[in-house]
Amino acid sequence: MLDRLRASRANVLPDLMAGVTSALSYIPQGMAYALVAGVSPIYGLYTGVFAPVIGGLLAGSSFIVITVTNELAMPTGGILAAFGPESAVRALFTLTFLIGVIQLAFGLLKFGKVTRFISHCVTTGFIAGVGVLLILGQLQKLTGYKGQVSGNVFARTWNWLLHLNQLDLHTTLVGLFTLGVIIALQRTRLKAIALVVALLAATLGVFLLHWNSIELVGALSRIPRGLPSPVLPDFRMIPQLLIPALSLAVLGLSVAAGVSQNYPEPNGALPDASSDFVAQGAANLIGGFFQGMPAGGSISRTATSISAGAKSRSANIFAGVVLGIVLLLFAGFAELVPMAGLAALLISIGIGVLRPDRIARVWNTHAAERLAMMTTFVLTLVIPLHWAIFAGVGLTLLVYIYSSSTKVRLVQIVRSGEGDFQEVAAPAQLPSHSVVALHAYGNAFFAAVYTLEAALPAPESADNSVVIFGLRGRESITSSAIAMLERYVRRLQARGNRLILFGVEPPVRRELQRTGLMQVIGEERVFAASATVGGSFQEAWVAAHEIVSGNIQHA
Repeated sequence: MLDRLRASRANVLPDLMAGVTSALSYIPQGMAYALVAGVSPIYGLYTGVFAPVIGGLLAGSSFIVITVTNELAMPTGGILAAFGPESAVRALFTLTFLIGVIQLAFGLLKFGKVTRFISHCVTTGFIAGVGVLLILGQLQKLTGYKGQVSGNVFARTWNWLLHLNQLDLHTTLVGLFTLGVIIALQRTRLKAIALVVALLAATLGVFLLHWNSIELVGALSRIPRGLPSPVLPDFRMIPQLLIPALSLAVLGLSVAAGVSQNYPEPNGALPDASSDFVAQGAANLIGGFFQGMPAGGSISRTATSISAGAKSRSANIFAGVVLGIVLLLFAGFAELVPMAGLAALLISIGIGVLRPDRIARVWNTHAAERLAMMTTFVLTLVIPLHWAIFAGVGLTLLVYIYSSSTKVRLVQIVRSGEGDFQEVAAPAQLPSHSVVALHAYGNAFFAAVYTLEAALPAPESADNSVVIFGLRGRESITSSAIAMLERYVRRLQARGNRLILFGVEPPVRRELQRTGLMQVIGEERVFAASATVGGSFQEAWVAAHEIVSGNIQHA
């Protein structure tokens, strides 16, 4: 850790400037995400003090900013909705603590590969769904509509559409003005501080015009000056929050892994995912004791920090420290921010995460990935978000299994007239008195085994032939593959044909022996993998021709 900080001394000034920019631009975003989660804006600000500092000290990535994110804030709100107003805050701190414990355990156990269980297509569908929910969920605050309606966001949106005549004119003007300023500034060099400038302009305008009908943050919650006092998680809530915490932990790690991949280290290397897990886990674990919200790697905050000139991890530490100083001196001014301005900010974020380029990239790939993206998108809209995450993991596995089972290719290895070996399409029927060498490309999972078995040359009309099958590079073999090979051996042997295996690694050889397949094939017809390229195949090739020619001579 100290070595990392010493290496960044030369970048103190640019990192400090980037930290100041990042801290100021985070203030409106942190407040807005807290409102999305249904809690006081102060908890979003507290998270922005501690999480970036801990991330800067521990993360494997030099640039990733760990803080409150849209992807975590919205499902957090859904989880807290199950608790009453008096219990929601205690549930928030306990949830943050649990997420930290899970992520820290994943990091210490080197479970960096767990993020692969949420595929790009599923993440794209989930984030797009969250963007739609974010936009629809802020329409009432943007326009000052006071109507109350039970039901989900679509029911509330429909109720809003039916009562457009009840919108507050001043609130709507402030909301649209803020949204317009944000969109305009994001096309300029002030992009990094667009949210701050827009919200300051809206706040100043409301104050000068004395538009008293506009709801301010202070009417919802008091924003005290100072840093948070320590709190203890409510351990009685752990059973109820454990499953939601697991889903948010995996989601946060998956999104953060994408951030790290997009922003490699200064030397071009990709950061260690497990170290990022530890950093996020520690940030949430400590955050649970200091009134924090669930935090993760933020795409927007990382991009802002880098565009502001960040050169090392020190920029994140400076950002947390600067925000802490702001809370000590100026926190009370946040109470003057109009709610319509924060709603406009969230709508702009929702529009931003609806990335047509990412959606089009998935859409133009495989049909299974299109289906997974659209299914996750729909599920995100209609079921609790933390369950949509688990559904996405299940879809990822289904897509992987389906793709693996259909991407199996069987080729025949033949000797050309020049004496070298070439690959050609495997024959549908096994010819008599011949040697057919086969190699399969693809996974050997259970679903793929049946695709492979259907592609094997049918031996029912062949006599005195040998099939050579390669297993080189496979460190294990599934029970489904064992059963498939045994069925094929029986079919071959029924007509006096034989199967020879080559390139068999030691672990696979032991599995063949334990399952009894070695005895069925014959130990003399199983050739171990060789350090010499093609050595095992050459031995099998010679042995197969000796079998065929020997049988012909005896006949």
